[in-house]
Amino acid sequence: MSFSYQKMPVSYQKQHFSYHLLSRCRVFGASFHDHAPDRPVSVAAFLPSRLLTHVKHVLADEPEIFVASSWQELESFIRRKPISVVILDPTADGIMNVSAVAGLLKRYPSLPLIAYVTLHAPQFNAVAQLGRLGLKEVVLHHFDDEPEGFRERVERVEGNALTHDVIEALRDRLVQLPRQLSVAVENLFDQPHRYTSALDLGMEAGIAIVSVYRNLDAAQLGSPKRLLIAAKVLRGFGYLRDPGYSVLDVSIKLGYKTARIFSEHWVSVFGITPARVRTRLTDEAAIESVLRWLGAGDDDSLPEDLGRVPGRKGSRQRHRRKPEPS
Repeated sequence: MSFSYQKMPVSYQKQHFSYHLLSRCRVFGASFHDHAPDRPVSVAAFLPSRLLTHVKHVLADEPEIFVASSWQELESFIRRKPISVVILDPTADGIMNVSAVAGLLKRYPSLPLIAYVTLHAPQFNAVAQLGRLGLKEVVLHHFDDEPEGFRERVERVEGNALTHDVIEALRDRLVQLPRQLSVAVENLFDQPHRYTSALDLGMEAGIAIVSVYRNLDAAQLGSPKRLLIAAKVLRGFGYLRDPGYSVLDVSIKLGYKTARIFSEHWVSVFGITPARVRTRLTDEAAIESVLRWLGAGDDDSLPEDLGRVPGRKGSRQRHRRKPEPS
């Protein structure tokens, strides 16, 4: 069995930043494509208290908002938590710190970062400097931070292109699954750190484990174990393209108990160690490898332990994409 992959255009590209003062408020306003599907986001925030209060209101339904009290804690969240969007103010610790934000942009270029700032000259100057270093998303307090539009902005920038391409390549097989299971598989690729076994997929879909195996096999999607490993390794590849992450960081972000097991899974899919990915593997080659591996043989030679996500203090019930009414 083989999967075909054709590069698909991704609709959720970041908007480009304009430095013209008179057009700035218009550029940062709502200018979106079709509404993105409802999916959970894991946000790390480092903001002054007034801005943080509004962000918590905007994202009140999200189960994971990690609030940092320093630049060091923010980067710790980025490295070890499954963060999908960062929202920050360069003055979050009381002084203008352009270099701290510039460092994040350099070390984690693929991580969506939104600067949420007030309409004052120092903030504008900082945003202009950071725009030249790669910052593309800015929201102005009291100008374009209306809750619905702000939330749509957050959801828009956090879309993962690798996940999108793999799901589209699998689409003709996913439609053969019961709707609830198809949604669960998409959720798995969206948030692989939340899943460790076929039981998780079954609980997500609301069907028995034996039905999970039977339906995946009938749709030629391999075993639940292969899907789990594929989703985790694919997301790990996305992380490791950024120079700020270590292999240990990524294994922790994905819920592995040890980096060794993550590395073994990686080699089984890609044929090279995680440490060599930054110079040896393109996005297209990674996607091809994942799709080819999903259609490969049995699972007897794979490590058994997929890891277990530790409990999170104060986290609420798992937030997931809901099946559409049929």
